[in-house]
Amino acid sequence: MSKENIKIVQNILKAQNKYNLAIKLQNSYYKLRVIDGMDEWERCILDIFVHPNHYLDLKSIKENKELLEIFQGLFDSNTYIDGYEFKINTKMDIQNINNTTYIFVDESGDMDFSHKGSKYYLFNFLVKKRPFKLHEYISNYRYELLEKNLDPLIRSRINIEYFHANKDNKHIKNEIFTIISTFNKENIKVYSYILEKEKVSPDKRKSKEHFYIDNLIYSIGKLLTKLNIDTDFVIITDNLPVENNKKKQEKALKLGVHNYIKENNLHLRYDIFHHCSASSVNLQIIDYIGWAINRKYEHHDDTYYKQVDKYILSEDIVTKDRKKKYYEK
Repeated sequence: MSKENIKIVQNILKAQNKYNLAIKLQNSYYKLRVIDGMDEWERCILDIFVHPNHYLDLKSIKENKELLEIFQGLFDSNTYIDGYEFKINTKMDIQNINNTTYIFVDESGDMDFSHKGSKYYLFNFLVKKRPFKLHEYISNYRYELLEKNLDPLIRSRINIEYFHANKDNKHIKNEIFTIISTFNKENIKVYSYILEKEKVSPDKRKSKEHFYIDNLIYSIGKLLTKLNIDTDFVIITDNLPVENNKKKQEKALKLGVHNYIKENNLHLRYDIFHHCSASSVNLQIIDYIGWAINRKYEHHDDTYYKQVDKYILSEDIVTKDRKKKYYEK
């Protein structure tokens, strides 16, 4: 019963957009500790047993009056909750988490180098370590949308395989950005590598595949330097957007990262994967964040950007000091 009640508390917190607190209560349970009472009533402390990974975070939070009121609502008037105390759940199977850094990559903008194309081309990077938090809420939100199709009063059918900022409607965007905005900013970093396309010389963009891979390699190197990388790392990109010579592109990318490791005398292991966005919540997250950054530059709209700017390590406009423009946008 205790664990079921915790789920009720989590749902109430989620409804109040307190996702970060809700996720920290995952798989927890509680016990009542009576500190005073008579036959008709008892005054108790609620001992909440939480995952070891979340214990210190929760312990550092000052007693939340709202949370206390929610827990009080689980009991009848004969039980008064005087306070709560977080304790470590020692009964859990603890997952062994290594120190691997994960880097998720998505691009925005197009490769039309004319006045008809986008003004900017961006590579956006999401940097995280496991355990990945809040993923369950993003996945559950997708299932909630699918379940709406069972409501006979809803006429328009929702068929959503994964989240994509450029395709999702305003209501979905608002919900996803609300979830993303509740990440702990200490656990997530974003780097944006930005090109003003009109300043890219023709010889650097003659071949789309070379333009893409050369800039991806260069931007990864700049990110690894900014991170002062000292752990093994895994890079996961969305499927490569240039159809021609994909094997050649993958090989060039691996060679570029290998050369960076060698040139900087780093004794680290790494690997690179190319996955479809639907397979990875993290790729969907960086798609959303990258879309918000792109909106800021391409359309001078920072509405969504303001919800994610706290995570940004750097917005690196690498062409800003170039004077020459090869066409006018």
